[in-house]
Amino acid sequence: MLPSEELISVAVAALAQPGANELAVVSALRSQGHEVDAVRRALEQVELRGRAAVAWKTSGGERGNWFYARNGLEAASHPLVAAFHADVIAQSGLTRVVDLTAGIGSDSAAFKSAGLETTAIEQNPDTAQLLAHNLSGAHILIHDCTDVDFTQWDSRESAIFVDPSRRGASRSIDGARALPERDPERWSPPMSFVNELANNFCVFVKAAPAFSPPQNWAQFVISLDGNVVEMFTTNSVTGKNAVMINSETQAVNILSQSHNSRNYLDDEITVGGFLYELDPAITRAGMAQQVAGELGLTPVGEKNMWLFGVWTTVTGHARLYKVFDVFPVKEIKKRVKHLPGIALKTKDGRRELKELRKSCAKPDNNEWAVVIVGSGANEQAVLVHRER
Repeated sequence: MLPSEELISVAVAALAQPGANELAVVSALRSQGHEVDAVRRALEQVELRGRAAVAWKTSGGERGNWFYARNGLEAASHPLVAAFHADVIAQSGLTRVVDLTAGIGSDSAAFKSAGLETTAIEQNPDTAQLLAHNLSGAHILIHDCTDVDFTQWDSRESAIFVDPSRRGASRSIDGARALPERDPERWSPPMSFVNELANNFCVFVKAAPAFSPPQNWAQFVISLDGNVVEMFTTNSVTGKNAVMINSETQAVNILSQSHNSRNYLDDEITVGGFLYELDPAITRAGMAQQVAGELGLTPVGEKNMWLFGVWTTVTGHARLYKVFDVFPVKEIKKRVKHLPGIALKTKDGRRELKELRKSCAKPDNNEWAVVIVGSGANEQAVLVHRER
C-alpha cells in the first residue's frame, strides 16, 4: 500500500526540524495517530525521492511525485537516457512500444512523452503498483513477459523494448562462475528469448556496457557525464555509435562510425604538446582511431584512450590537457613536489591507484594530473594541466 502524499509532506516537514532523525520522526507521527508502517513507507519515499533528485539532477516536474522501489531506482534509466531510447524508436517509424520489463516506469514514461503508444509489462505486483501510479492512464500488464501472447501486437508498427534484469547469485545451478551480467542466458528474460522475438519484431535492448550484440545489430554505446552506462542495441538498423549525454546541459552528442581508417606511428609525447582524454563511449565503441583521424591527432597508450597533438583542436569528444613533463613513474614524487595536488589517471596502464597515490604523496586536484600511459617498457608518466 502506497503512503499518501499528505503523509509524505508531513514527514518532509518533520525531517526538516532542527535535530530531527528518523526515530524521532516516527515517534512524533505515531503520536499524531499515523500507523507505524505507513510512516516508515512515507519516510522511505522521502529518501528515495531525494536520491532520484540527486542521481537524475531533477526536482519537481513530472517525476517529483513518483513512487520508487530501492532496486527499481538503481536499475531505472536516467530520464535523458530514456529519452534517447524513445528517440531511436520513434525515428524507426514505429508507433507503439511494448516495454517488457517496465519496472518503476522510467523508459515507459519517455516513450509516452515521445508520443508512442505504450504498453508497460511488469511481473512483480508490488512494483506494478508503483508503476501504475507513475504512469497514470497507461496500459499496464502484471505478467511474466516470457508468457505473454505477442500476436496481439502488429509487428509492422510495434517495437519491443527490454531491459533484462542482470541481478542474481554469483554461481549458476551448474556451478558456473560467470557473473549474471556477463552471461546473457542468465538474464531475465534471457537473450535467447529476445532473439526469438527479433525474428518477428524490431527489438530494442538496454544491456550492460560490455555486452556484445548479435551480428548486424546497431550499437549505441552510451555515456552519461563521462561514464559509460549501457550498450543500447537494436535489430532495426545497423552501425556503431558513441552517444555522449551531459546531464547539466542536457546535450546529446552522437558520433557514428565511418569506414575511413588511417595508420599511425607511435608519436612520442613531448612537453608543450596536448593530450586529449576521449569520452569512454568512444573508446568502448572502438572509434578512437576515427576521431584521431578526423582531428589530426595520434592515439597513444595501449587502449587508445588518449590522443596526442602538437596544437590544440576544438572537439566536444574529449577533455584537453597541456603537457608539462614526461618522466618514468618512479620519479613521480620528485616531479610533482611543487604542486598543491594532482589527479591520477591510470586506466590505460596497470598501476594500482592506491599504490600510486602513496608514491606521489599528494592529495587529489582538479587542475593538475599525472597520466599513466602504456605499461612495462612502454610506460610513461605525463604531467598535464587541464585546459578545458
